[in-house]
Amino acid sequence: MKNIILTSFFAVILVALTSFTKHTSERFIGVFGVSENDPSEIELVLNEDQTYTYKDLSNPNNPINVSGKWIFKKDHFILLNKGSNASFHSKWKISNDGMVAKSRKGLSFYTLRKK
Repeated sequence: MKNIILTSFFAVILVALTSFTKHTSERFIGVFGVSENDPSEIELVLNEDQTYTYKDLSNPNNPINVSGKWIFKKDHFILLNKGSNASFHSKWKISNDGMVAKSRKGLSFYTLRKK
């Protein structure tokens, strides 16, 4: 009898704790970007409906402005890009409880803060 009560108690606690915790990808929805003084105007917007927009004006000869769908895979957001030949940072890791987005492409490292 004691084992049944103890098991039931832990099951109720487990359900209660997971019910009020946001799913991993939901905590990271929002706008990430560089400071207002930065002329590169890099901005990543992750929407709840699994769409995104990404803007990078760091190279004036090749500005990037793309949008599409994102997926969440192994602690990373993968930005899917159909129909555009633009090469951009498409794999992002969100850290610091959803406040910082980091990406690396070759030797280029980006760190964006949540706005």
